[in-house]
Amino acid sequence: MVISLTQIETFYWVARLKSFHAASRHLHLTQPTVSTRIHELEGVVGYRLFERDAKGAALTPKGASFLNKATQLLKLADDVLTEDVVPMRGLLRLGTNESAALSGLGAFLAGLSERYPSLQVELSVDVGSILRGRLCAGGLDFAISTDPGAHPHIRDVLLGDSEMCWVGAKGKVKQTAPLTAADIARMPVLTVPAPSALHALNMSWFAGARVSPPRVNSCNSLAVMVRLVVSGTAVAILPRAILERELADDSIDILTVDRPVPPLAIYASFPLIGDIRISESIADMAREALLDSQLIQRVG
Repeated sequence: MVISLTQIETFYWVARLKSFHAASRHLHLTQPTVSTRIHELEGVVGYRLFERDAKGAALTPKGASFLNKATQLLKLADDVLTEDVVPMRGLLRLGTNESAALSGLGAFLAGLSERYPSLQVELSVDVGSILRGRLCAGGLDFAISTDPGAHPHIRDVLLGDSEMCWVGAKGKVKQTAPLTAADIARMPVLTVPAPSALHALNMSWFAGARVSPPRVNSCNSLAVMVRLVVSGTAVAILPRAILERELADDSIDILTVDRPVPPLAIYASFPLIGDIRISESIADMAREALLDSQLIQRVG
C-alpha cells in the first residue's frame, strides 16, 4: 500500500485542528472516513500518529515528526497543481465582525461562490476578540475583524480604515457648537462590551479629554445599537457605512464633536498553513467588497 495525498491532507487537518470531528467538518467528510484514512496511513508508516482521548487528538512524538514531512508534501503539491486546476473545496469556517456583516459581506460571499463554486461556508459573526481566539485555537480558517494580534502562525492583512462617528437620534441632541467629551459624557453612551476595539476606541476618546463618562451601557449587536440610537435611548460611536438607511430616511444625526473620532483598522487574518496564496487572494476579495460598500477606505 502507498501513501495518498488524501491521507496526507486528512492527517494534516486532524493534526492542525486537534480533532477528528473538526477535521471531518473542515474537509466535508464523514468522521468514519477520516478515521479510516488515518488508520490506513498508520498502517503504511508503521506507527501511531495520534493519541485520542476525550479532549481530542494529540500527535505522538513520531506523529509530530511526520507532520513536518506532511506539510512539505502538501506545499509541493500546491506548487505543482495551481489554484485554478485544484480549486478550493470543502468547508471554509469564516468569521466576521458585525460591521463587515452589515455592509460588504453579501458581495464578498457572492465573489467566493463564483470563484470557488464547490466551497461551503460556515459563517460566524462575533466581536473581534472572540474571533481572534477561535482563529488561534484552530476553530476558524479566515476572519475579518478589528482585533489583530501577535501570533507566530497567524497572518494579519490590513484591509483598510473604517470611518467612525458619534451619532444620535434625529433632533435629540441640540447643537449650537461642536460637542466636547464632557458634553457627551452627560448623555447615556452605548458601546459594545469589552474587550473589543470599538469599546477601547470609546474609552480612549474620552480619556484623551480626561473625561470619564458615568453611564456607559453595552450591547453586543451593532444592529440593535443602531435601533437604540434611532429611538433616542443613547448616543454611540458607530461605523458610518452601516448607517446608510438611517441617514437616507433622516432618522439619525451625525454629531459634530470638537475632537475627531479615529478610524478603526479592519484586518483579514488567517493561519499560515497550506498554500497561503489562496488566503491572500480571499483577503484581496474581502478588501474589494468592503471598499465597494464604503465600510473601509484604502490606507496609504
